[in-house]
Amino acid sequence: MKKTESKGKRSIRMIFVLIVVAAIVLLYCIGPMAYVFGETRNGVDMLANGAAIYIDGSNSFAWDYNGDAQYDPDSLTMLLTCLIAAEQLNMEDTVTVTASAFNEADPGDWLQEGEEVTVDMLMHLALMKYDNRAGRMLAVLTAESEEEFVKLMNERALELGCTKTEFYNATGHYNAGNLSSPKDMCLIAEAAMGNEIVKGILSEKSYDLPATNVHETVKLISSNMLMTGGSYKISQNKEITVEVNPSVFAGMRGFDRGNKTTFFAVADVSGISVITIVMQDSEGYEYDDVNKLTSYSGSMVQPYKALEKDTVFDKKARVKNGAVTKVAGKAGEDGYVNLLEGASASLVLVEPEFREDLTAPISEGDVIGKAVIYLADVPVSYVDIVATESVKEGWIFSKIGIPNLVALIIMIVLGVVVIAIIVLGSIVRKKKAQARALRAERIKEIAMKQLEQEQSAKERDWPY
Repeated sequence: MKKTESKGKRSIRMIFVLIVVAAIVLLYCIGPMAYVFGETRNGVDMLANGAAIYIDGSNSFAWDYNGDAQYDPDSLTMLLTCLIAAEQLNMEDTVTVTASAFNEADPGDWLQEGEEVTVDMLMHLALMKYDNRAGRMLAVLTAESEEEFVKLMNERALELGCTKTEFYNATGHYNAGNLSSPKDMCLIAEAAMGNEIVKGILSEKSYDLPATNVHETVKLISSNMLMTGGSYKISQNKEITVEVNPSVFAGMRGFDRGNKTTFFAVADVSGISVITIVMQDSEGYEYDDVNKLTSYSGSMVQPYKALEKDTVFDKKARVKNGAVTKVAGKAGEDGYVNLLEGASASLVLVEPEFREDLTAPISEGDVIGKAVIYLADVPVSYVDIVATESVKEGWIFSKIGIPNLVALIIMIVLGVVVIAIIVLGSIVRKKKAQARALRAERIKEIAMKQLEQEQSAKERDWPY
């Protein structure tokens, strides 16, 4: 009886040990096994607590999950910071990093007080490496203090239609009140991508950060691994491998203190730009979630080619100081718009908008404006307009808007007029001289006749 009880106790202990081991293994693998226990969220199997899909080609949200819920936007805050800075600062200006750019809790050592950098370098650090010091320095340069800059951010967010957003700093550094929603972040991302400077940086896979008085040249790699590919480690030293998604051409990743991530990406889906946002996602799975959302958006995209590449516009761009005053432009690429279900192609309109600061010289292929694609009178997309020919600098007359050909004609006409005046003057002077000579001859003849008459009269009166 005692032997049987001993075996029973050992069996119970063995079962208990197995349960504990299984629990430990499960907790250790909770990240990799997360999708097994995950739920399908509005048709997409993902882990993000909030997400949205925004189709840029129709200015509409195609899908969302908790799209209006508020989460910590973390480093994606700097999308708006850099947008405002790009609109107001000169990228080539050299500035000195000041103490106002520092916070004791800031990680990283990219920038040091007294370091001399360009605004462009700060922009790259903020957008490619979500560097807080760079973002805060941009804020100070733009509005003299981060506090004043945050006011600009919140005003701009409201202008963009962001009703669930409020910023308390310019970097996304943790603050309980720093909140936004997936839908609002889509609107901010769309505005950021509408700025050529910000779009260009977000689209770069790498950037050679120039040497400064403190640092040597450093190569920055985009935080968007869907463009670069590669591996990185998450908590518990687990390695995540990310493959390149060829359709993704821009994006930025953020990471908050709770091992949660935010991420936005822009992908080309059948010629349409699609913005995806994931917020409060599980570390290591943000890339998978964005890939799933991008793939899922394909069923919602109905591309309509509104503009053919190389289409030449009737309207021309005005050029300052050029050999000619106008230059023709053509579409640099095909232009697409996403036609919502039931929408007619008759609602699509394309209008060229040329740059007002075009100054010669201009090379063939230079961007001289953009062709804005409207859907029901709402601008939804645009395509770069490029010059169809080169324009050289004009003569001095071009500074007052007279092209070389017209200037040449004017000079020829003036030359002909001057020559005609000279010739006519010469003829007039010659005729006047002839007239004077003729009058003198006639006067001489008259004087001679008068002299002869006087002589004759004297002879008749002579005494014999």
